[in-house]
Amino acid sequence: MNVILWKDSKKNVEMLVSSAPCLYAVDFDLPEEVPKEGYIASDMKAARYRIAISSAEPLKKQKNVLKKKKEGLKAVFKIDLIQEISPIPLSEFSLPDEGLKTFVITERLSMKITEKDALESFITEEENKLKEKAKQIGIELPYSVIRELTTRVRNLPEKEIKIVLKRVEEAILRKQIDPYEAVGIIAAQSIGEPGTQMTMRTFHFAGVREMNVTLGLPRLIEIVDARRTPSTPSMTIYLKPEFQSSREAVESVIKLVENTALLDVCDIETDTVNMSVSIVPIKNRMAERQITQEDLLNSLSKLKGKSLNIEDTKKSQAIVVKPMQESFKRLYQLQEQLKSLTIKGVPGIKRAMARLEPSKDWVIYTQGSNLRGVLDIDEIDTNRTYTNDISEIYEVLGVEAARNAVFQEALRTLQEQGLEVDQRHLMLVSDMMTFTGQVRAVGRQGISGKKSSVLARAAFEITTKHLLHAGISGEIDPLTGVAENIIVGQPITLGTGSVNLVYRKGN
Repeated sequence: MNVILWKDSKKNVEMLVSSAPCLYAVDFDLPEEVPKEGYIASDMKAARYRIAISSAEPLKKQKNVLKKKKEGLKAVFKIDLIQEISPIPLSEFSLPDEGLKTFVITERLSMKITEKDALESFITEEENKLKEKAKQIGIELPYSVIRELTTRVRNLPEKEIKIVLKRVEEAILRKQIDPYEAVGIIAAQSIGEPGTQMTMRTFHFAGVREMNVTLGLPRLIEIVDARRTPSTPSMTIYLKPEFQSSREAVESVIKLVENTALLDVCDIETDTVNMSVSIVPIKNRMAERQITQEDLLNSLSKLKGKSLNIEDTKKSQAIVVKPMQESFKRLYQLQEQLKSLTIKGVPGIKRAMARLEPSKDWVIYTQGSNLRGVLDIDEIDTNRTYTNDISEIYEVLGVEAARNAVFQEALRTLQEQGLEVDQRHLMLVSDMMTFTGQVRAVGRQGISGKKSSVLARAAFEITTKHLLHAGISGEIDPLTGVAENIIVGQPITLGTGSVNLVYRKGN
């Protein structure tokens, strides 16, 4: 389904929210058919508002019209409804190559959601019999436990099977946490204490100086802070079964993946006298990266508003690029644009190297990350390819995949240091960071800063700001948490403090 998407200022959006339904004048050339549904993005990351458009017509002399800007207005939308929604990443819209400039009629990419098969369809007859035996003696066990027990009690007599089932139930009950237990504090203590023993380590790939991955305490801080970009983004790329043993296939994928910018294979010289930029290819680097003069010209031809001239010199063939408008500002912009111009490969991936694993399969490791770009390559196994950039996983695969990534990255970071932390504590952290549908940091910009209690927020950071804002807005603190009850000097609502006893005098 086609929708209309545009970028607008927060001030204009607030004006629309307070005025809808309303007429809104915009700088947009009307197509033959205007979609009835639209989305507004206030930044270049996500659409945060959904609108319903009942009609659109050219701008004439309509009355009571709200204006997007002062000049250049062409059309008027009749907006019946505008509502704030959970942010939809712009990656979910099929945008043109230049991205979202102002207005675009696009298609929102949708996923087909199917119901998962009932659990009964996965249970074997042998597992079902063990499940029925457990039910007969009043024991309810999870499927994962039943599946593991089936192979272990296969040759045991009936009497001993019942004993095993009862012991398993007791073990599960012992693992359960008591009602009104402070799970957050226990998880924080269980992760924080081993965290004090962590070192600041960096893993270097053998033989490659510039390829490294941050580990230890800095990496754990990155994860819980929900950093938009990790300090050392990297990917682990697996190939499909038919390619993973072929060295030739791996080498061809590396060439497709490894990003080569113009600056990697050429010298860029700026001539302020002739107002031009000379691109001088470095032959040995060009040969190493298997790039030809034609590749350079193809990449340069994608630049808009530039005139291209090829100038032959004695030593090498230089390409001279001149801006259409001769000015120092345009020349500087052109120079900076050329430095990052991609000749071939996936943008964002600076280096790629292959390693033969003990299983005799090739795996590619990269410096830099671009999950969306890599998944588009046919030879890549999309089910196993992985990146350590949690934010990128969220944008490409969604919040559930990001939740798993937070858990796996934290677990791997701790295990690499030889520290044992119960997985349930890490699961609680990953759940808290993602249950709102976004990846939030454990800090004042995320979980701690969004608590419902005024006193709990004030006890964390920026005390006066929280208390002043709460006083001005008349905020009420229900005193349901731990920190706020300790501050006011009353029992916390945990354990016996969570139960109210009333003495009733007998007759």
